[in-house]
Order: sequence, then C-alpha cells, then structure tokens
Amino acid sequence: MTRAEKGARRLVLGDERYPAQLAIAPDPPQCLYYQGDTRLLTRTSVAIVGARRTTELGIAMGEQLGAGLAAAGVIVVSGCAVGVDAAAHRGALEVGGETVAVLGGGLDVSAPASNRALAADIAARGCLVSEYPAGVAPLKHHFPRRNRIIAGLVRIVIVVEAGDRSGALITARLALAAGREVMAVPAHPLLPTSAGANRLLGDGAQAVFELQDVLDELAALPPMVGVEPLPPVAPPSRPSTQTAAAPRLLDVLSQRPATPEELATSAGLELPKVLADLTQLEILGLARALPGSRFTRNHPSTQG
Repeated sequence: MTRAEKGARRLVLGDERYPAQLAIAPDPPQCLYYQGDTRLLTRTSVAIVGARRTTELGIAMGEQLGAGLAAAGVIVVSGCAVGVDAAAHRGALEVGGETVAVLGGGLDVSAPASNRALAADIAARGCLVSEYPAGVAPLKHHFPRRNRIIAGLVRIVIVVEAGDRSGALITARLALAAGREVMAVPAHPLLPTSAGANRLLGDGAQAVFELQDVLDELAALPPMVGVEPLPPVAPPSRPSTQTAAAPRLLDVLSQRPATPEELATSAGLELPKVLADLTQLEILGLARALPGSRFTRNHPSTQG
C-alpha cells in the first residue's frame, strides 16, 4: 500500500463535509478522495489555470496571482499540471498560503513526475482532491471531468494563458455553466498561447491586469451558501521599508518599471523570491503593478 493510499480519505455527496458549492454545480462527483485539510474546500477560492506549454511571463503571472491571492486569504485551486497550474500552486505555498490541487486520476499516480514533490507539499500544507480512487491512471478523457470539479469549487476561474484547444478553456466553459465568474489575462496576439485567453476576453470575460482586479471582483460577488466569506484585509496604516521584504528589490523598483524576471536579474534574487516579495510590497503599499506584468515603486507621495 502506498503512502497516498494510507493517507487518502473520502467525502460522499450528501455528507455534511462535502463542499456545498460543488454540490450545487452541474454533475457533482458522487465521491471525492482527498489528502489534506478539507476545510479548505469550504473557503473562498479562485482557480488559476492555463497552458502546460506556457511562456516565462505566463509562469510569472501564475506565480504572482497565486502568491497574491493566497496572501489575501484566498484558497488557490488548480490542477497540479506542469506550466501555469504548478506556478499558481507554488506561488501560494511560497507565501505560506493554502492551495487545493484537483487531479485527473488516483492521488497516488496522477501528478506528473516533475510535480510529485509539489503534490506532496500540497497534501501536507493544503489539499489534494480526486474523484478517482488510488491506482487509477490519469487518462486523457479524465481531464475534462476533472475540470468540472475545479470550476465547481471556486467563485472565479482565471485563465492565464491558453491556446485554442487548451483544457483551461473547458474549465472556463464549465465555470460559466456553474454560474461562476471567468477572468483572463490579456496576451500578445502573436503568442501561440494567447488565442484562447484573448478569445475569452472578446466574449466578455473580465480582464486581469493585476491582483487587485481579482480582489475587486471577489468583493463584488454576492455571498454563496456554504462558503466562508473572505475576511477583509487591512493594509498597515504606516508602511515601512523596514518591514518590507527586500530593500534591494525596492532599490531596483525605483529605477524604472520592470517585469519580475528583469527585477530578479537586477536584484540578484531567485524569481520565486521576487514574486513573493512583490506580493508583500504590494500589500504594504510600496509597489504597484502596471499593465504588461511590470512593476514600479509606489512612493509615499503617490500612495492613496
């Protein structure tokens, strides 16, 4: 028996602990196998999904949104696939937040080899979920059904990057069918991974330029029965560079607007560290996100 089989439990539709928002979505799974904390399934959640073969900017945006939402107390939900999914989970964990991964097969065999350590971390610090028992391989036709669970667990689905045939578009369509909101990150039309996300925007999805766009949309949504509301997050009244994460990063931010990758190079820091620090600096009011995934320093005279 594997460690996953020993640690797995299950929730049955109708159980009082079964997530209420999933129960009212179309075609809820009769059974959910899980490892981790199922209380996360009743909290305000946002899904971050996108292409497996994504760009560096797509990875950076997934990590940034995952970190920012988790820092604000939102549960980050994704599918633990390579690419945008993994970036979103990593971003949430990097800032000490909580994340849920929905898998397309048994909990013991579904995570890609490159993400098995990540899946173990999610099981320990968040929650792994699947409708399939241990030993069931993640077959291709499982993933559209997996995506309905992702859509059913959340208030908003954000598509970061997605081609014309991306599974992320299936998740977006299922979210709309479940009465959930869909948002998308605009991308350059010549990028092969931009077509799906840009088409969603053309069809009326809300655009995500920065973290605050998502937080504002969450705040505008009506309460949902069975889902714990997001507690208000009050920024410190007197932000200080002494409490900010990285004075070195602040110095670089003062020079010119830059992408997270450019900031990492200039400051001599790892990209995940820069993404986590940017989130903290935004919360403190010391950094500001600009269109195009660029950041600049927010000086005291510009803070509102």
